[in-house]
Amino acid sequence: MQQDLNPQDIIDEIKQYEKRLIDFRRRVHREPEVGFDTALTLKKIAEFLKENGIEGLDTAASPGSGFLLIQGSKPGKTIALRADIDALNITEQSGCPWASENGMAHSCGHDGHQTWLLAAILYLSRHRGFAGNILCIFQAAEESVNGADSVVQSGVFKKYDVKEIYGAHNEPLLDLGMIGFRAGPTMAACDRFEIDVKGVGTHGARPNLGKDPLPAAAEIFIALQTLVSRTLDPFKSAVVSVCSFTAGNPNTYNIIPETVHLLGTTRTFEEPVRDLIEHEIKTRSVGIAKAFGLEAEARYIRLVGAVDNDTELTDFAERAAAGMFGSERTLRLTEPYMISEDFSAYQKVVPGCFFFIGVRDKEHQAALHSPHYDFNDRIIMEAGALFAYLALSSLADRQ
Repeated sequence: MQQDLNPQDIIDEIKQYEKRLIDFRRRVHREPEVGFDTALTLKKIAEFLKENGIEGLDTAASPGSGFLLIQGSKPGKTIALRADIDALNITEQSGCPWASENGMAHSCGHDGHQTWLLAAILYLSRHRGFAGNILCIFQAAEESVNGADSVVQSGVFKKYDVKEIYGAHNEPLLDLGMIGFRAGPTMAACDRFEIDVKGVGTHGARPNLGKDPLPAAAEIFIALQTLVSRTLDPFKSAVVSVCSFTAGNPNTYNIIPETVHLLGTTRTFEEPVRDLIEHEIKTRSVGIAKAFGLEAEARYIRLVGAVDNDTELTDFAERAAAGMFGSERTLRLTEPYMISEDFSAYQKVVPGCFFFIGVRDKEHQAALHSPHYDFNDRIIMEAGALFAYLALSSLADRQ
């Protein structure tokens, strides 16, 4: 770590901005936006930066996202810090005075993520004696897992020659202030599958005059439940979940339907396992339908790859966190998460580290994506200080 950089000085300076940062977070929370439709959020970010004497937020490079380049006083490499800014289509029930009322909600804490990045920017923009550049990314459409890919496709990583990237997520499963790290596979790849089983509809009293797709669809459903346990190496991990099974009109009781539609998700950590799961879903669906004299169409849509943390960067980030807060507040996560994150798109082009910051206390127990969730403001200043310290340490120690 950079020897002449006092972590406590960073924390103390950022705490001077506590009220304005919390006020910003709650304003964004009150008016959440989803997907790439984040113009109002970006406007709030730009206004906050301008109010604090910081110009240059680029909102044109990639749909819905914003970029701020903080240039040091000396030449050097460019690293990136990323925060997501989109919300969810959830009706909030948190009961807090700043709760959303527009049918969308920051129930995953992205309002807090963008605020802790702003906290880091407030410090970094006033201390430019470092060698290199820091690209701050306010990313849209993480929840639809295609925002990061849009950023990569925009060319900003090539434009600024980004060498590495860091990001984090708040974690209600960790106590407030704890910071969790894991090297290697950390969050699962997320894919979607759709299966249509096609029959011939008829009167429920005359099934012999049609071809009922329901028994075949039920067999496919059962076959998918045993896919992982009977096909995959027991030392590998995967999840296959059928989450929707629809057929016919819910208000009609005497018509055998024409089709049955199955919709589900898979989670994997390795590409060979991902390939195997896709093959098995398609093969089993078509084969079972054929055995019933029917046709099935199975579609497999790859959404986002696994978050695979660079070992060297993860070790470095953990040392930075321990240097700032003490080793008692850092931990190595022993198991990966089956939930997904499109941060993996960045890791396809540069090494990256994605870690987790605990927010659980007595007043903040709700899970991510719960309508009762609200971000814990008590972590904003320390998280912002950590990102600032991590960036400065990387530019000083990893040129």
